[in-house]
Amino acid sequence: MLYASQVLQLSSSHSKWQRDYMLICSSPDLIVHPLMRQAKHATKDETAESIAAEIEKLLERLHAVVIGPGLGRDSLMQETAAKVISIVRKRKMPLVLDADGLFLVQNHPEVIKGYASAVLTPNVMEFKRLCDAVKLDPDQVQGGKDKVCAELARKLEGVTIIQKGRQDVISNGRDTMIVDTEGGLKRTGGQGDVLTGCLVTLLAWKKLYSEGAWKYHLWVNVLTIDTISP
Repeated sequence: MLYASQVLQLSSSHSKWQRDYMLICSSPDLIVHPLMRQAKHATKDETAESIAAEIEKLLERLHAVVIGPGLGRDSLMQETAAKVISIVRKRKMPLVLDADGLFLVQNHPEVIKGYASAVLTPNVMEFKRLCDAVKLDPDQVQGGKDKVCAELARKLEGVTIIQKGRQDVISNGRDTMIVDTEGGLKRTGGQGDVLTGCLVTLLAWKKLYSEGAWKYHLWVNVLTIDTISP
């Protein structure tokens, strides 16, 4: 990991939402697996394929995956991330791509195209580079930034995009939402990582619920009884 503070921000927001563990391939609440390698530190036996195979063993214990914060742009790190995305897709796991994970998508949009369980969280410049990667000219799209976001999601064949800005736009190409709640006057470092941590927590909950990890109707009945009982 080149930028450990990004991972700490992400994991902190995850922990505040859900007291649980995060497995990090690279303190309390963190389980660190130092599997990722930069090219200059890798041995001849440590290839993108071999590293990704070791990471795959960890995915049995996970419900959702984040790729990007702290990743860096080293060639081996990026190639390994691409292999891991392929594995995540085969396992049909929710995936959030941020920071240098978006750099990977900018250079190789095919790694994520058509994967509806993926969420991309670009800022203004990252969004522009993603548009360039799929040859989308925002000036040629009629309407506001919400229309451009929706068109980019369609170009990426159904991924969900959260376009961060003064007004956040969320779209999967079919449904689009604009979040215009007033925020702070100035962004602070790490806000995007906090968002990513919250997103992956929500996606993990969604996967658990869809797999029947708990019975929602029973939980509602218990809550109702507890609420109305004297």
